[in-house]
Amino acid sequence: VVGRLHELGHRRIVHIAGLPSLAHTDRRIRSLRIEADRRGLTEAHSVTTDYSDTEGAAVTRRVLEQDTPPTALIYDNDVMAAAGVAVTAGLGFRVPADVSVVSWEDSALCRLTAPWLTALSRDTVAFGRLAARELTALLDGGTAHTIQVPLPRLIERGSTAEAAVG
Repeated sequence: VVGRLHELGHRRIVHIAGLPSLAHTDRRIRSLRIEADRRGLTEAHSVTTDYSDTEGAAVTRRVLEQDTPPTALIYDNDVMAAAGVAVTAGLGFRVPADVSVVSWEDSALCRLTAPWLTALSRDTVAFGRLAARELTALLDGGTAHTIQVPLPRLIERGSTAEAAVG
């Protein structure tokens, strides 16, 4: 996600994350920091929330009201991203002309929001089947082991574009 936003010219990126105590949130924050550092993006950072639409909207408002607002927002879930788009429009920003929006999770909600949200997509049905198969094997006395699952892919939709100049 950071790489694609960088390619589009975004330099001020805010990641609106979930609960920092969760392993996947921590991994996302660390991943964003590593990729931002690799690309020299000193104005990219994460802000943690409780994953709710309410906090996602509040953080969106706070970061967009800064003197130098971000040109791209990455949300840890689709609910916060949809709430963020509503706040963005309410503040007079246009998605994606003024600010690009990406959801770390894809769902039907991403295609019900205007514009449709760019998102990381994974085959959740296949992932659920694999998890159930592994859990059943453990319950049957099998040993725990690490499973490599396919990485999610970025589905670009109407919420991302080249960064506005300025």
